[in-house]
Amino acid sequence: MDQNSGARTASNRTLASWRRLAPAESLTAGTFLLIVFLFSLGAAAVQLGFWYTNAVDYVGVDPDDAMRLVEIRDYLGGQGWFDLQQYRLGPDGGTLMHWSRLIDWPIAQLIRFYGLFLGARQAEVAALSTWPLLLILPLFGSAALASYRLGGKSGMLISLILAVVFLASIVRFRPGAIDHHNVQLVLIAFLAAMMLDPLARAWNFAAAAVAGALALAIGAETTPMVAVAAVVVALLWALQGERYRRAAIGFGLAFALVTGGIFLATTPPRLWGSVTCDTLSLGYLALSATGGAMLAGAAFALTGRGPVVRLGSLAVTGGVVLLLALMVAPQCLSSPLSNLDPVLNTYWISTITEAQSIVSGLALYPESIGAYYAVGIIASGVAVMRIVRREFVIPHAVLLALIAVSWAVSAMQVRGMLFANFLAFIPLSVLVADLRALYLARPRDTRAAMAFAVSALLSVPSVWALVGVVAMDPINAVAGLRAPDKAETEAKSDAAETCVTSDDVADLARMPVGRILASFNEGPALLRFTPHSVLGANYHRNQSGMLAALRIGMAKPQDALELLEAQSIRYVLLCDSDPLPRKIAEDYPAGLYAALSKGDLPGYLEELPGKRSSKLRIYELIQR
Repeated sequence: MDQNSGARTASNRTLASWRRLAPAESLTAGTFLLIVFLFSLGAAAVQLGFWYTNAVDYVGVDPDDAMRLVEIRDYLGGQGWFDLQQYRLGPDGGTLMHWSRLIDWPIAQLIRFYGLFLGARQAEVAALSTWPLLLILPLFGSAALASYRLGGKSGMLISLILAVVFLASIVRFRPGAIDHHNVQLVLIAFLAAMMLDPLARAWNFAAAAVAGALALAIGAETTPMVAVAAVVVALLWALQGERYRRAAIGFGLAFALVTGGIFLATTPPRLWGSVTCDTLSLGYLALSATGGAMLAGAAFALTGRGPVVRLGSLAVTGGVVLLLALMVAPQCLSSPLSNLDPVLNTYWISTITEAQSIVSGLALYPESIGAYYAVGIIASGVAVMRIVRREFVIPHAVLLALIAVSWAVSAMQVRGMLFANFLAFIPLSVLVADLRALYLARPRDTRAAMAFAVSALLSVPSVWALVGVVAMDPINAVAGLRAPDKAETEAKSDAAETCVTSDDVADLARMPVGRILASFNEGPALLRFTPHSVLGANYHRNQSGMLAALRIGMAKPQDALELLEAQSIRYVLLCDSDPLPRKIAEDYPAGLYAALSKGDLPGYLEELPGKRSSKLRIYELIQR
C-alpha cells in the first residue's frame, strides 16, 4: 500500500500527521505542549547538573563563548548596533567580526533584565546561565513536532528521549554556552519540522523560510542546509503541483522578504555593496531574493502547466541564480579556506578539532568517528528504505536531503555533526517506535525484541562513542600502538586546559593598557578579563594578526624585537599547557618561543612580578 498519499487531515482537536493515527497515538495541541515542556524541563535539569558538578566558570568552555561575551559587553557599553569591529583584536584598527547582532541582542536584553535586581556580575551569570536553557524548549518542540507528524505520539516520545540523551553528551546547551551554534541547531530543527507539514500549509513553509533566513544571517555554515531546503521545496512543487503550490509561494516570498529585511536591519549601510562569504552580504541577499521571488512567481503562474514545464521553470531559476552567483559572488563558490596561508593551515586550522574532516578525524580520534558519523548514515539508510518501500515517501525524502547535506558538511568539518545527528533522530525515532509496536504485538518473538533494542541503541551517538573506545583498545594492542601522551592529546583539542583565569591575570589587568602576544586560545579570555588588546585569536578574519603572532614566536630572539615593536606589543603571555607555543618551539628551536620555554629571557623582556600561575608566564617588553 502506498502510504505516501496520506497527508492526514487532523480534527479540530488533534495535530496533523502523515499517518492515520489511532486515538491512542493522537495528541491535542495542549497535551503536546505539556509533554514538550516536561521533557525540556528534565533536559534543562540534566544540563544544570552537569554544569554544577563540572563547571569552573559561568562562561562556556568554548573560547567562542568568551569572545561572544566580549562582543556583548562592548554592545552594552555603547558600541553601535552596526559596529561589529572588535577594536582590541588584531593589529592596529582591530578586526571586523563576522558574527551577528541577532545573537548579541537577546543575551544583552537578558543581562539588562537581570540587572534590574542583581549586581552587574550576577546579572551576567544569570543571563549566560539562562540563555542556553531557554533554547531547549524550541529545540525539543521542533523535534517533537517533526517526529509526531511522521510517527505519532510514540515516535515523538522516543525522539524526545533521544534528544535528552544527546544533549547530555554535548556542551552546546549547558549554562554559559552563548556561541551561536545552539541557536543554529534550533533553527534547522524548526525548519525541518515545518517542512514536514502533512497538509503542506503555506504558513508552515513560510515559517521554515524565516528559520532558514535567520540561520543564514547568524552563520554561513548553515548555507548548504538552507540551500538544500529551498531546492527540496521547489522540487516538491514541481513534482506534486497544486498540493505544494501555496507552500512554494509562501516559502519563496518569505525567504526573499525576510532575508532582505534581516540584511537591512543588521548590515551597516556602508557595507551594502560589499560581498563577504561569511556573513549575510550582498552576495547571499542577491541569490536569496532572486531565487525566492522566482520560485514564488513560478508557483503562482505555472502550477497548472504540468511537471515538465514546472521542472523547466526550476531549471531557468537555477540557471539565473548560478549566473548571478558567478557575477556577484564568485569567490563564495569555493572553500573559504582555499586561499589560507600555509603557515596558518599548519599551526592553526590543523589544530582546531571542529574544523577537521572525516579523513583527519580517522587519524586523530578514530574512537570518536562512530559518534560523529554513524547515526547520520543509519538515518539516511532508514530514509532510503522507507522511500523504496513507498512508506511516507515525501517526509522521508525531505529528511534524507537535510540529513545527507548535514552529513556531507560534517565530513568536511566535524562541526556539522551537530545537525546531522539531531535531524537523524526524526526518522530513527519513528523506526524505533514501529519496531517497538512490532515487539509489543509479538512479545515472544526474539527477533522482534532484538530489532527493537538494537535500533534504539544504535540511534544514540554516545553508544557509538563507547563502542569506539572499546573497539580501539584491542586494535591498538594488536597493532602495538601506545596511548597518546598528554601533549598529543592536547594537540587534538581547541582548548586544552583552561589557562587564563581572572585570578591568573589580575595583576596584568591592572598594568598600563597595551597589546598582548599570546596563543590564539588565550585571546578571548584575555579580552574578557583585562582591558588590554591581543594580537591573535582563533578567527579567520584575524589572519593578519595570527600570522604576525606566529612569525614573532618563530623568529630568533634578536629578530623578534623588531617584529614585536612593529605590532606595538607590550606584553608576552605563554601558557605551558597550550600546545601551539610548544609546537612552534619544537619546530623552530632557535626561535623566541623556544628560548622562553627554556627560560632564556632576551634582554628586552622582563617577567612580571606578583602572582605566577604554574601554567602561565607573563613578560613585559622593556620600554626603550
